[in-house]
Amino acid sequence: MQQRPHWNNRKDLESIVKRLVRIPSVSGTLGEMRMAEELVEILGEIPYFQNHANMIFTEGIPNDEFERVNIAALLEGKEKNNRKTVVLLSHYDVVGAADYGKLQPLAFDAEQLTGFLQTAKLPDEASKNLQTGDWLFGRGVMDMKAGLAIELGLLSELSEDEHFSGNILLLSVPDEERNSAGMLAGVDLLTKLKKKYDLEYTLCLCTEPSFESFPGDESKYIYLGSAGKMLPLVFCVGKETHVGEPFAGVNAAWMAAAFTSNMELAEVFLERESDFSCPLPICLKIEDLKEHYNVQTPTHAYALYNIFTIKQTPEDVITKMKKLAEQTASELIERMEKACISSGILEYKQRITEAKPKVFTYSMLYDLGKKQFGESFEQELLSIIMNKGVDDYRELTISLAKKISDYFPDLAPFYLIMLSPPYYPNVSLTEDKQKDVDIVQLANAIQKKAEGTGVEIKLQKYFMGLSDVSYCRLQDSENVIPTLAKELPLYGTRYHLPLETIAALDIPTLNIGPYGKDAHKRTERLELPFSLEILPNLLNYAIKNVLI
Repeated sequence: MQQRPHWNNRKDLESIVKRLVRIPSVSGTLGEMRMAEELVEILGEIPYFQNHANMIFTEGIPNDEFERVNIAALLEGKEKNNRKTVVLLSHYDVVGAADYGKLQPLAFDAEQLTGFLQTAKLPDEASKNLQTGDWLFGRGVMDMKAGLAIELGLLSELSEDEHFSGNILLLSVPDEERNSAGMLAGVDLLTKLKKKYDLEYTLCLCTEPSFESFPGDESKYIYLGSAGKMLPLVFCVGKETHVGEPFAGVNAAWMAAAFTSNMELAEVFLERESDFSCPLPICLKIEDLKEHYNVQTPTHAYALYNIFTIKQTPEDVITKMKKLAEQTASELIERMEKACISSGILEYKQRITEAKPKVFTYSMLYDLGKKQFGESFEQELLSIIMNKGVDDYRELTISLAKKISDYFPDLAPFYLIMLSPPYYPNVSLTEDKQKDVDIVQLANAIQKKAEGTGVEIKLQKYFMGLSDVSYCRLQDSENVIPTLAKELPLYGTRYHLPLETIAALDIPTLNIGPYGKDAHKRTERLELPFSLEILPNLLNYAIKNVLI
């Protein structure tokens, strides 16, 4: 069996990056299974794992249509009494490559693509980077095949260190770019391995790359936490009318558009901490459910919104959205009344006043439905949730909203507010836990060590690119779990979200990874000197510092 080359030099690490990029492990495709097989093969080329093959773990994701797996590998140090363990976390999936256009066949061959681009027209900044010879282009090269390659290199090097004390557990998961199904299953694997091998998880070290904080930002970062994410759904049930009688009903499409106008970049959701501020809400999708053209106004419409959080709980978000919906409902009626008066059709004025949209949360309608319709109501909703013919959680949530709304046509018009997967908890290091304080001190030490190499690394409180480290701990669980149980109907049924297990793990996290640009763009690229020369040594230092 071929032995993997030693890790600690730019040339050999670069070859591993290219090898990983070569597998088109696009989320939600069979390419992820090919990547898992390649990863197991690479681990098997490390002498330690040739002698300890039982320390490579392949764990399937339950009920996964692609039969994808998580890959873990445990390196035990020489001192058996030291159960401190650093988790090296990565994801091995990537986004698709359609954005490369005619260059799509080269997207997963980093060497060929980088060479071909020498004669191609690129944006100025990408072109300048290319000409230095210090950048590698390709899909996934930055996000995050380079981080995975570095983790493999760390395992290889430390496994040969006769004085290495403590343990390293590599965990690489699929599906990070979609629903994080890999990490959600990985939480159970982490728990199982912790019990079986008596591990003490001291730190989760993730190697997601540094991302720009603003246009033109070229800083490298250590992230002390990760922002959370919610995906609220606002389902709009209107009161249909003929276009010739616009005041006789309420257009659901207008309800959705008006709410979105108030919701987009709504400052009520603004969160600041020191000099850091969270991105404001933005609409990800909006449409009505009218299937064919006719002159009746749409009865149903919906919108999905991305909300980042650093402290806000699901209950906070739901409460703010309810207030915005009530505000929007008042604005709709006020505009209709004004237009009615301007049109001189005063006969509709009383009907307009009575048509002010109501506002419900999912739990409010569900409780009402149970009271009025009983068990058949509950079973019909459950059958929609468990429909194996639909694998997109957003589509399932929309179908569920439509079905529960159909039980209450007499309440129309109304706004229905609920949550759709995915849910990412916000995580951070706190001052009231000594293990968190220790990790902050470690980050400062890494920063100083980097300065000794001539590299400035900044500390940032939160990673804003969304990360699987969100599932390493759950803060404010007593408030988070009850709200999700009420307002995220797929939770606990179709959507596997092991919040109690996550809360029990409670692993502090750091994210320090390679440096690149344009993740998820056709100019995605990796800067090699820092990523493959300086960073591996910083991570080696961090691991030994934590374990000793």
